[in-house]
Amino acid sequence: MGLAYQWQPGPSVQVTHQTELAQSLNLPVVLVQLLAQRGLTEEEQIRDFLEPKIEDLHDPYQLHDLDQAVQRIQTAISEKQKMIVYGDYDADGITSTTIMWTAIKKLGGIIDYYVPDRFKDGYGPNLQRYQEFVAAGYQLIITVDNGVTGVEEVAYAQSQGVDVVITDHHNLPVQLPKAVAIVHPQHPDQTYPCPYLAGAGVAFKVASALWGRVPQELLDLAAIGTIADVVELEGENRTLVALGLQQMRQEPRLGLSYLCKKASVQLASLSEEDIGFQIAPRLNALGRLDQASKGVALLSSSDPDQAQALATEIEHLNRERKTMTQEVLTAANEQAQAQLEQGAKVLVIAGHGWHQGILGIVAGRILQASQCPTLILNIDSQGAATGSGRSREDFDLYQALCQFRESFTKFGGHPQACGITLEEKEIEPLRQNLNRLPQAQALEQTEYPKRQYDLELPLNQVTLEFYQQLQRLAPFGQSNPQPRFKITHFQQANVQYLGKKSQDHLKITLRQHRQYLDSVGFGQGEWVPRLQASGLHAVYGTLMANHWRRQTRLQVNLADVEPFATQQVYLLPQTKQRWLDLRQTPASIWTQTPGNFLFFREHNLQEFQKLYPQASCYPIEQAPVGLKKSLIIDRPHNLDTFQDFWQRQADPELAFVFQTKNLDYYQNLPEHDQWQQCLKYFWSHQNLHLTDLETLSNYLALTSGQLNSVLAVFSELNFVKITNGVLTKPTAVKTCPLASSKTYRHWEQLTAVQNKLINSNFTEMVAYLEALGK
Repeated sequence: MGLAYQWQPGPSVQVTHQTELAQSLNLPVVLVQLLAQRGLTEEEQIRDFLEPKIEDLHDPYQLHDLDQAVQRIQTAISEKQKMIVYGDYDADGITSTTIMWTAIKKLGGIIDYYVPDRFKDGYGPNLQRYQEFVAAGYQLIITVDNGVTGVEEVAYAQSQGVDVVITDHHNLPVQLPKAVAIVHPQHPDQTYPCPYLAGAGVAFKVASALWGRVPQELLDLAAIGTIADVVELEGENRTLVALGLQQMRQEPRLGLSYLCKKASVQLASLSEEDIGFQIAPRLNALGRLDQASKGVALLSSSDPDQAQALATEIEHLNRERKTMTQEVLTAANEQAQAQLEQGAKVLVIAGHGWHQGILGIVAGRILQASQCPTLILNIDSQGAATGSGRSREDFDLYQALCQFRESFTKFGGHPQACGITLEEKEIEPLRQNLNRLPQAQALEQTEYPKRQYDLELPLNQVTLEFYQQLQRLAPFGQSNPQPRFKITHFQQANVQYLGKKSQDHLKITLRQHRQYLDSVGFGQGEWVPRLQASGLHAVYGTLMANHWRRQTRLQVNLADVEPFATQQVYLLPQTKQRWLDLRQTPASIWTQTPGNFLFFREHNLQEFQKLYPQASCYPIEQAPVGLKKSLIIDRPHNLDTFQDFWQRQADPELAFVFQTKNLDYYQNLPEHDQWQQCLKYFWSHQNLHLTDLETLSNYLALTSGQLNSVLAVFSELNFVKITNGVLTKPTAVKTCPLASSKTYRHWEQLTAVQNKLINSNFTEMVAYLEALGK
């Protein structure tokens, strides 16, 4: 049980010849298990998944009405007819507009674009705008990322002799517009292999047909729109995103380069997460607070001054969006709490003066906190309530609202997201009606929702090399989420607040031998006191690479943590002696445990006695036989010392703490090839200055403590000479085994202590202790 969720392991899938499959694909077995959980168990199937190619893209003419759409656009181009692209104000709409406008412009078409104003035009087709297009002399309107709900608007245009080509991917209503063409991947009259294309994906397919080839220079825009709209990232969508990301890393368009710079995103390592959490929100900020058409101008610009100015403006808007979101969220939370206390399962929250552009974000935040489908509405001075809804996976908000759509003046969206406008007087009836629905009544809210993790991994398997292999499964998204791991088997967990000025965020540093792994939880600072008191058993989260000062370090993005619930206890069958495992228990707990405190090292006993003068403390060799309860506090110099004590002890209850202030003192010996690597490095670098041991230890893949011990061994054996911090190779070197060094032998003894008493799990340690008693 975590502090936030009830965790369950993902499904276990048996894969035939798993080891052979891993070897053939050059993948760790763990990743083969992950792929199997995602339905990929055959080698050819996995290769296709891991290596998306441009040849994987489908024939665009498999889309409904694409031939009619292309024919009508080509006629307009050849006859010099005026055309206009009618887009949408989110990131998918902005990229869709840019794709379509660019594709037709490069073919010589007379083409303009119009991106609706969220506040003046609302979502989807707008009759007044269509009337303006007709009056302005446009002869063809091409919609992208919208259009299927525009029955009235399309009928008006057609009556005026203006044709409409619709390209869209949103839910199809019962009645469709009578347009020249409706290009839609889910049209009931034609099956398309990838029914989950985003608006940008549909526009890209139209561009492919118009150009007679795959427009690789537009792949980046298709990828941004696909990621931003959170559609299923499988099949053709996966290919579009993978190839688009590759293009952005290698040949980024001008506007994107400036936008990434403002967002502190490294183009060379650009990922789907960077697009989803940094780039898309900035494009969306335009539609929320200003004019989304500026996004099209940015992404199509070839003027450095214009692109830089637009990127700067977008960055300011994004900061403003964050501030406004927090203000509205604070006010909306009060209403949410009141409705929850009344037993509401669906939240309908309304206020005055709330900026319409950020209501969807607020709805998403309240959904996340409450687990309740949420509508957030702003009521204007005319009594019209306009807003956005967000829902959980097991509640189709779009279908639920469809039952009451006669009371809405505007409505559209997806199962988990929608936009809506209604009169203020209809708000309360809607709230009541939604909560009466059987599917709403069936919703369960629990203090600890159930969640799945993909695999459990010991810390020593969570390496940068493993992460790099894991990236072969990217891009991640819907249908291919980032793998979530349960990480266990670490020697130490240092729990603290992230940053010195705030207690909002959590940082945990896990340690095992010479390996460190940082885990960061944003907004989880409240867990710090609990974890410091109880100790840590496991962390749950996804892996990410942290690039800082030209170094790459692995990091866990925390979803949850699992504290120790109780100490592990073993009851010896013959003697009924109790053994308690307190090795990962914080000092704040074991120092308050009644009993006698035993120490292998005199200086540790003296320091402890100063802090706890009332404690009953003994050097371990002087401890009276038959104490009722004892705690072994520190670590022995070697296993012989521990075994001598073990043969004498007969305490009815014995607890193992094995604390040390100097973890570097108990470091595992490097592998044989690491000793060779170090010596080769030292001998090949004459007059090596040992001023920056941290950099040198990182290069040699050692901890600082290990490096110091390696240098001590080599110096003792006269393999190297160190004078005033400068290392040189002696003129004469005599070959001898490492074990002839006293330092090395002592290190071997400490490593044995580490392996048997510290790094072992409790079951392994119990087996070792029972063997000693035989």
